[in-house]
Amino acid sequence: MDNRHATVLIIEDNQEVRENLAEILDLYGYRTRTAANGLEGAKLAIEHLPDIILCDIMMPELDGFGVLNLLAGNDRTAAIPFVFITARTEAADVRRGMNLGADDYITKPFYKDELLQVVRTRLKKAALRSAEAAAESVPAASPPHLSDPQRGMRKLEEAFATYGTQRTYGAGDTLVREGEYPHCVYRVTEGRVHLSRTHEYGRDYIIAELGPGELFGIPSVLERSPLHYTARAAASGGCTCVLLPTARLLTLINTDRSVTEALMHVLAGRVVRHSEHLVNQAYDSVRRRTALVLCDLSERYGDEPIVLSREELAQMVGSTKESVIRALSDFKRDQLLQTEGRLIRIVAPSALRSLLV
Repeated sequence: MDNRHATVLIIEDNQEVRENLAEILDLYGYRTRTAANGLEGAKLAIEHLPDIILCDIMMPELDGFGVLNLLAGNDRTAAIPFVFITARTEAADVRRGMNLGADDYITKPFYKDELLQVVRTRLKKAALRSAEAAAESVPAASPPHLSDPQRGMRKLEEAFATYGTQRTYGAGDTLVREGEYPHCVYRVTEGRVHLSRTHEYGRDYIIAELGPGELFGIPSVLERSPLHYTARAAASGGCTCVLLPTARLLTLINTDRSVTEALMHVLAGRVVRHSEHLVNQAYDSVRRRTALVLCDLSERYGDEPIVLSREELAQMVGSTKESVIRALSDFKRDQLLQTEGRLIRIVAPSALRSLLV
């Protein structure tokens, strides 16, 4: 293969850097694909199988280490040359990337000649390895396209059932704290779990409420990084979770590619929900944000009343408890809901949702 006609996948969250890389490589005859985050990049790599991947390290949601970990465990992408692009030149970062299986790295700001040399060298070495492997073995049938996330979720559930440990937590108990490295991935089986982050001024904000069947801890395991939230059992009642050791999860990822796709679907959906939540917190009024949270919770709880302290609701809305209580009083006066202690029952869901328009 003429290296100048190779396909290069660029995974970089900085638009200017991403476009600069693509422009240089396009100019020298390479075909390029680009992704603005780690999740999008991993999906593109699996679906389109580029000849080489250039990936930034420091990205939100799923960083470069997490992308490499996912792709290295997938037999469709494990042999693709992987080059880190990073502004961080500390020896520890470079060593960590190379220990995970990266083939090379370049630092920002980069020189055009350095970029082209790294790409040419890695493509040439990959072609030599491929030729040697072809000469030593009989070609195997091409693996099927990665397209069965449902099967992956079933395999993941089987792993939780076989290797997981069940634990029950009391109301308000802390499961894991922000900044800790996870030793397990959690699957909620009963009750509710609140994921919260601490604002720079000390206020806690609940960024997600998880119910039965939902998972947390996956990105930190893939990235081998500390958790960016604290997980607590909802104050309205305890919760039960099944804990799957991280080593079991990584083994499963490395041996069954359908599990990789299932996890990407879970993470991608969570990124969308989390982004929408942040936008609503930033721009909406307290009244509308409270209505939005209540509508979302109503869908999750179904016909059951919502059980939530006013402090927890305020943390979800991103406002003071007093402001949220005033919004609840307005909704109660307008006969949109009923309250009794911690219980909130939506009696006019359509009318409440009309406030969001």
